[in-house]
Formats: sequence, structure tokens, C-alpha cells
Amino acid sequence: MTSAAGEAQLVERIRDEILDSPGQRITFARFMQRALTEPGLGYYATSEMRPTRGGDFLTAPELHPFFGRCLGRLVAAAVEASGSAPFRVLEFGAGRGTLRDAATDGLGYNVDWVRADLPGRSDSLAGPVDLVLANEYLDALPVHRLRMAEELREVYVTWDGTGFDEVEGEPSTAALAAHLEADGVELSAGQRAEVCLEAPRWLMRTAGLLVPGAALVVMDYGHDAAELYGPRRMAGSLLTYRGHAVSDDPYTGVGHTDITAHVDISALERAADEAGLALVGSTTQGPFLARLGLGDMLAELRRRADTDPRTYVEARAAVARLLDPRHLGGFRVLAWARPDPGRGLPQLPGFDDTP
Repeated sequence: MTSAAGEAQLVERIRDEILDSPGQRITFARFMQRALTEPGLGYYATSEMRPTRGGDFLTAPELHPFFGRCLGRLVAAAVEASGSAPFRVLEFGAGRGTLRDAATDGLGYNVDWVRADLPGRSDSLAGPVDLVLANEYLDALPVHRLRMAEELREVYVTWDGTGFDEVEGEPSTAALAAHLEADGVELSAGQRAEVCLEAPRWLMRTAGLLVPGAALVVMDYGHDAAELYGPRRMAGSLLTYRGHAVSDDPYTGVGHTDITAHVDISALERAADEAGLALVGSTTQGPFLARLGLGDMLAELRRRADTDPRTYVEARAAVARLLDPRHLGGFRVLAWARPDPGRGLPQLPGFDDTP
């Protein structure tokens, strides 16, 4: 099926759902879910090349193998601390298994690595799990779009006869206002915002797979609620990516355009606490990778006599981007663990001593 034909079929399916729905509208969360994960047609269901240089955006694992090797050091430390054999890793994130391949290359441990690359697939996965890695995954989970008028309004997706359009109405669920209230935030007049109800649910479901002493590590572009819903973000955080071009129009190139929104870290922290997990680390990706030896890897590459100068220059540029707080280095990295009565909480490399 051609790209244009696939897009037309997906648009038709979503349009038909809208026209058959009460009020002829659906939530943006439902639109986003179908646009990204519709079997055979959705963005993440049609290609593994999305997060690559030749795709639409570039994730840290695809930027350079150094990222995966750093995570391999974290995995090795977790294996040694657990004494579990085989050690089971559950990875959430888009891609072709690049992180898994780099992290396990030469690891020397019996690791059973399972990938769940599509948003929403965690329901079909079973425990026990020794380590969960969620890399740039939560920002692709469906979000509801809101706007504060005289009262809180939800932005729905409708069909105007020729294309998708937006209409406001009463919130589809009281959970949206409750989410903001739990965050301790109040939107300003005219402010637009996104609320992801699925991310904390995902964390609680995934926490149920963890054995005692197992850890869950989240790496994503996220903020505490006060910043995410603060006055600097009057238009929200929703963005789209296609061909490495950034936009804020989710209704063009449906099924061929990535849709993301920044992660509400405060909501994840509440969910982790409710699930009985304890925080064992909180930092940003630049310091996290530096502590895992990213700089040493680059220095070793430079010292090797067989290193091609072009290879070194590419690696140096990748390391700079991974460490830069304005780019991937600014991603939040958080780790929670299920307490083990016998061994306590795991000590994970990459974090400082004070979570």
C-alpha cells in the first residue's frame, strides 16, 4: 500500500468513528491513539525506521552505540546485584532493537531482553521482570487536550466535511480535572494543555511485573507539573515530527507523522508511590551518561590506532548532543525500584547519591 493510500484509509477510518460517535466528535487521545498505533496503518505500526537519521526523528540509541553501551553498564550492575538467572529486561520504546543490541554486545551475562515497541502493548506482557527501561516511550502515549476558558474545556476532534477540525466541550471524564488538581496546578485563562492519563496507568501496570529489588528506569522529555503547566507553556507542549521537521499540526500526514507531548513527572511520581515503588535515582540524561562512562568511551575511541578520523568526529558530535542539556542531555532520567526485604533497594550506576 502506498503512503498516500495508507493515509487515506486511516483518515477514512477515523472519520467514520467520528461520524458514528455521540456529538460526532472523539477525544484527541482517541485520535492520537489511532493515528500512532492503528494496526497496519498507524505511525508506529508501519515502519521501524521512524527513529533514525533517515526517518522522522532520532532517538538516543540510534544516534550512537555509545548510548546503548552506557545502558549496558547499568544492566550489568543490576544483574550482579540481583543474582537472578536468567535476568529479564523489558524495554519500552520505538526502534529496531538498536538499544538492546548495543547494550548486550559483550555483556557476558545471561539476559532475556524483551521489547514492547508500540504504545499500549504492556497489557499483554507478563512478569517477572528484573529491569524495565522506558526510553522516549511515554511521550507517545495518547493525551487529552484542554483549554481553560471560564471553566475547563476539552478539545475534541471532529470532521468538517473535508478534514479534521477541533471543537470544545465539557471534559470527557472527571479524571482530567482531578489530574490537574492532584498536580496542584491551575491553568491560566486561555491556556491550552495536555493531560496524559495513560502514563501513570502504564507505570502502575508495569510496576506489577517487577520482582522484589527490580528497577524501572524512565528516560524522556518531561517536567514537574509546576513547569509543565506553568505560564511559559500557554500553548501546551504537543509537537509533531516528520522528516526531522517539527510542527504543531497533528492533522496533516496522519499515520505518517509522529505526535508527542512532554511527560508529567509529578504524575509519574504519584503513580510510583501508589504502586509501592521507591525512588532510587533522579537526574538528567547528560550527567547520567557521563557517570556511566560516556566520556571515557569517546576518549578510548580516540586513542585507538585503527580509529578512522571521520568515525571519531561523528562520535564526538553524537556525544556532544547526548550531553547537551538543550538537547538529549536535558531528558529526565528517573529510577524506581520495588523494595526487597532481604537486600533493600538496588544501587544503580548513573545516579548520584541523593535521589
